[in-house]
Amino acid sequence: MKHIYIFLIAGIVLLASACNLINPAEPIPAYIHIEKIGLTTNPSLEGSNSSKITDAWVYMDGNLVGCFELPVTFPVIADNGMHNFVIKPGIKVNGIAATRAPYPFYNSYNTTISLTKGVVTTMSPMVTYVSNINWDASSMWKDDFEGGITTDTSPTPGVNTVIHQVLRSTDPGNVFEGNGSGIALLNNSDHTYCEVINKFPPTLYLPGGTSPVFLEMNYKCNYPFTVGLFAYSAATSVKISIINLHSTADQWNKVYIYVTPQISEASNPLYYNMFLGMLNTDNVPNPYFAVDNIKLVHFQ
Repeated sequence: MKHIYIFLIAGIVLLASACNLINPAEPIPAYIHIEKIGLTTNPSLEGSNSSKITDAWVYMDGNLVGCFELPVTFPVIADNGMHNFVIKPGIKVNGIAATRAPYPFYNSYNTTISLTKGVVTTMSPMVTYVSNINWDASSMWKDDFEGGITTDTSPTPGVNTVIHQVLRSTDPGNVFEGNGSGIALLNNSDHTYCEVINKFPPTLYLPGGTSPVFLEMNYKCNYPFTVGLFAYSAATSVKISIINLHSTADQWNKVYIYVTPQISEASNPLYYNMFLGMLNTDNVPNPYFAVDNIKLVHFQ
């Protein structure tokens, strides 16, 4: 009988050991909290630090942890001690949630921090623009509406007979930041169409192929308006719509518009103009759009 008890006890011990091998104890993670990712700029060269960084693409010790919508607290499996983190700031391309990507014109945030299992560590990343952006005023459209205005009449037939200007507004209700923003208001039944192009510089020379080109801007509107480009070749011009921006219910928004695919549509273009346009087909009273901090960003 005694031998039977010893055998049973030994069997239980062996079974417990086997269970531990099959189901080892869960590792205790450390935690990272990121509330937001901020942008620092050189105002005289790069303009406003307004941004809409929605995501963090997180790498730890060279390995991708994941892409997280901000704000976020997420676990990482790591030993206690120092670890390197690279965080790429992510955006919604064209404002669409399904097209999230790291923004190619923002630097990554790189830091080394100490982690402790079971403890939440807060990170406060700040990023900057990359150094090889073409900020040359003679070839890059940038407007913060603090001084003059950089739009002009669209070449679309018929626009000149109605309204063609985006005006500088200093009305605090229409200004995003600083002292001025641009606004186009179709304020009566005769003014149903507004379309403008960049004037300074008068022609845009944009990189072709897969080189990224984005139009950044703050905007608000109570009716949809269109952003697009004109591509000029030696004999013709092609008008290409890129995106329709929908009503923001009078609230300011920030958008990163991906221009590269439309650049490739044109046949042997010599130069380009960007355009903003609104057509009031629904007889909506007083439709408008307001814009600020326009930046057509591409590499040198």
